[in-house]
Amino acid sequence: DQLKNNSMLDDVGGVGWISLVEDYVPTSTVISHHCNKVRSLSLQRKFIKDMSGYVDKAYQITEDPSPLLEEVYGSVFNMINLVDNKSVDKDVYTPKDMAERGFMDAKNRFQDPDAHSGLKTGIPTLDEHIKSLKDLNVIAASTGVGKTGLSLNIALNLALKKVPVLYINLEMNIDQMLCRVLANLSGVTVDEIEIGKYEDDSSFANVASIAKKLEQSTLYMTHNKPKNISKVISLINKYQSKYGIEVVIIDYIGHIESDKLSYKENNRRISLGRYNQAIKNTCTKLGVKAIVVAQLNRDGDKDPDLVNVGECWQLAQDADIFMILHYEMIKNADPSGPTQFEQYYIKLAKNRNGVSPRTIHINYNKTTQTITEADHGLRKGSIEGSGFKGTQTFTSAGSLFDG
Repeated sequence: DQLKNNSMLDDVGGVGWISLVEDYVPTSTVISHHCNKVRSLSLQRKFIKDMSGYVDKAYQITEDPSPLLEEVYGSVFNMINLVDNKSVDKDVYTPKDMAERGFMDAKNRFQDPDAHSGLKTGIPTLDEHIKSLKDLNVIAASTGVGKTGLSLNIALNLALKKVPVLYINLEMNIDQMLCRVLANLSGVTVDEIEIGKYEDDSSFANVASIAKKLEQSTLYMTHNKPKNISKVISLINKYQSKYGIEVVIIDYIGHIESDKLSYKENNRRISLGRYNQAIKNTCTKLGVKAIVVAQLNRDGDKDPDLVNVGECWQLAQDADIFMILHYEMIKNADPSGPTQFEQYYIKLAKNRNGVSPRTIHINYNKTTQTITEADHGLRKGSIEGSGFKGTQTFTSAGSLFDG
């Protein structure tokens, strides 16, 4: 009608041509088909562009091709995730969207609180404060204090509940890590397992039993071979796709190998900040909770805090939960034991959507690498040097296998 009123209908080809055009215009019923076609072509162009670039790089390789292969691996997994993600993530929520989403979330939690309680560390008071693991959780401690001990305990607590966990071990030999795992679950000391001399046959039988049951667990652990950030990201993508990983632990971020970009940055703190952001972005996209272990600098006798982060201040900025593992020397009230002992505690220095700082006292039995929450705040005697076995003083996580 508009063309007719403007005396332009014949100029554009008449009624016959207009009818023909209408046949080729997509209607609302087939719009999704055309959108998917455009999306597929976009992915195809991205695939061709990325792979062509890798082919050019392959011709320039003069040494080990492994770094490039890892980069290609990560790129392919990212594209696979794009293909699997059929729906477009909503970026902006309207007031109506927020009201509906908030109500449904509150309703689901009210109807079944346990089903929406999130993933727990296994340390009761800590879990009360943080409610559940968030997108990015940081464990920091000084050298030799027990960063690996705490992160490994959390990993085992989750794996014992059949939560798939990927432990990216960048520091210790895999055999040393397995000794710690077996000691933690069995209650037999690390020394006995490493040396092979047990106080009695039942101790070895216990370790053997735990080793068989470990096979049925959901803990996946890497060797401590050097890994750059591309390798770390590709491992997260691979194991999430293959095994449905829900938690990834990086132990520890300071041992991620430098990549080519880090040499250009020429600043370790900037590089570590980039690594941390890449880990957080990848895990958030996949719906995986990340636990990043970091180094804490000593500051004399002062209590450690966020300002003592030795790796990079961005770790503290990006973290949703920031835990500091530390200890203080306590005078022993038991005259039969040593005059002092190490009282370990976790300082909850940052707790997004929760209260902080908070202090949770724990028992850390180094002989069995077992961490439990301290009874009534402080323990009465020292484990080291007192002659007590870990199985007598602590409840072993291994008992959870038999539930």
